Amino acid sequence: MSERMVVSEEDLYETLAFLFSSAHILVNEPHLYGTFRLIDAGSRLMGFALEGGALSDDRFLGQLKEDVDGRKFLLMTDEDAYFQLLEDATREMAKEMKRRASASKGDS
Repeated sequence: MSERMVVSEEDLYETLAFLFSSAHILVNEPHLYGTFRLIDAGSRLMGFALEGGALSDDRFLGQLKEDVDGRKFLLMTDEDAYFQLLEDATREMAKEMKRRASASKGDS
């Protein structure tokens, strides 16, 4: 699990451009848009990783990306459901990080 995975140079620049332009435009946007831009950036990064085909197991990220993409636009119609997405995604990521840490300890 400790192998390095690097995004392509094109994907790196696309992600950086998205993040920097998002930071710039957020000065004038409603505060909740920042959460959307962050969750969208996470989705984009997951997409690059999944497309790269270098993941040892892509099930977790594939499912999380599908969930995020299916619910992120709820910000426009149902803020409570959108907030639930943020909570769910954070919880699922924390569980996965804990699982990965436990697996790493088992490899030592």
